[in-house]
Amino acid sequence: MRLNTVLALIPTMTLASPLGLRQAAPTNVTFTVTDFKAFMADPNIEGVQSNLTFHVTDSREQVDCVIPPTYFWLYAITALYEYCPSQGPERPNGFSFTFQDGSVGVRRGWVEGNKTYTASGSLNPYWAEGVNKTTTPTGTWVTRSEPWTIPVTRLTSA
Repeated sequence: MRLNTVLALIPTMTLASPLGLRQAAPTNVTFTVTDFKAFMADPNIEGVQSNLTFHVTDSREQVDCVIPPTYFWLYAITALYEYCPSQGPERPNGFSFTFQDGSVGVRRGWVEGNKTYTASGSLNPYWAEGVNKTTTPTGTWVTRSEPWTIPVTRLTSA
């Protein structure tokens, strides 16, 4: 068989193969975080509590993620992905987040067609004193009121 004939058959063979019929993975998934506020209480001061709140959206929905006032160290309770409590435990494919060493990570699962997808990404906004970080006698605030896009760096499907 001549090379030109083989090259002409490759696209036809791809369409007929199971791989050619697979559903394409979504490529336009991004997360947008707005109104981010976190207070990390000084653990040496009695009675001061940490908290965290922000909004997160993708093209499907917007969710509020909130860690209400707590005596636990904020990084300790958000070291692993934590589901945004506003969705409740019945939303296993909903938004979840991490907040560790200043980085904010977002993950979300969803079903599209007959596939289940999970997308995640993280961003370190590099908190800077006087810009988006304020140290007080009782702890440290980090805030970002303007929206920022967290690109998806990992997308899996099952």
